[in-house]
Amino acid sequence: MNEHYLKCQSAINEFLAKKFQTEEEIWDFFIRNSSSLLGSIVATFFEADEKKRTLLIKNSIGPVGEDIKGISFGYEGIVGWCADTKNPIIVNDVETDNRFSKKMDFSSGFKTKNILAVPCVVDNELLGIIEFVNSLNGEFSETDLALATTLASFVSQKVYIARLRGTINKINLKGESTINNLSGGFIGVDLDKKIIFFNPKAQEIFEVGDEYLNKNIMDLMELCPEIVNVIGDVLKQDKIVRRQDFKVSINGKDKIIGYSSMNIKGVEGENMGAGMIFQDITHL
Repeated sequence: MNEHYLKCQSAINEFLAKKFQTEEEIWDFFIRNSSSLLGSIVATFFEADEKKRTLLIKNSIGPVGEDIKGISFGYEGIVGWCADTKNPIIVNDVETDNRFSKKMDFSSGFKTKNILAVPCVVDNELLGIIEFVNSLNGEFSETDLALATTLASFVSQKVYIARLRGTINKINLKGESTINNLSGGFIGVDLDKKIIFFNPKAQEIFEVGDEYLNKNIMDLMELCPEIVNVIGDVLKQDKIVRRQDFKVSINGKDKIIGYSSMNIKGVEGENMGAGMIFQDITHL
């Protein structure tokens, strides 16, 4: 195994062992550890907004790291070129490169000598740029570039997945809130026949608590076999009914339940289960 592979594997293993609460913690941990691996004095993560073509300094370590956090600017300088092209770059003598902008050095008092910058890209979406400044070895090497690119790709994938999970959780919470606030009862099961929805109105109508949540639908047989039959028909035969009713005895009280059944669909229209929405129409 070569040194590049061992460094990558060690960094990835350390990253996987950590538990992060926020995306900012992920980037901060990444730039601190990768800066140590590459031997750079400064490491910065620039969050990208491709529509506005701007970069925002979200995390930075080094002599002026805290001073420059929160600064936003358009695509300019070497990091701007990296963002625009989505290509990694090494510039070991910034004074001879016309892409280099002296604005940050001028405002911070820091002296930039060399730069290694890599884009953080997932499915052609630019999340940001990681920039390493002033190598302790005098200059950055192609091995440094390969290491930084590999690690940036890995962390970008993790951040992107975390964002997707966050979006899905928000959608699920919004959907759950909507279901819980329905004026009618709703019971839903997933494709494994596990009860994933038993909203407050359903609990009220059947005079139970939330004890059926996460149980198998067959556990409802004693409570109301009609529910099992209705939802089972959707799961097994894709049989959807509209505005039907059945009679049921609940704690010695006869009730008439008006209901409709349905498929439960995912965000992209995939089938995720079956449900029944209903009301107590005994006195209607």
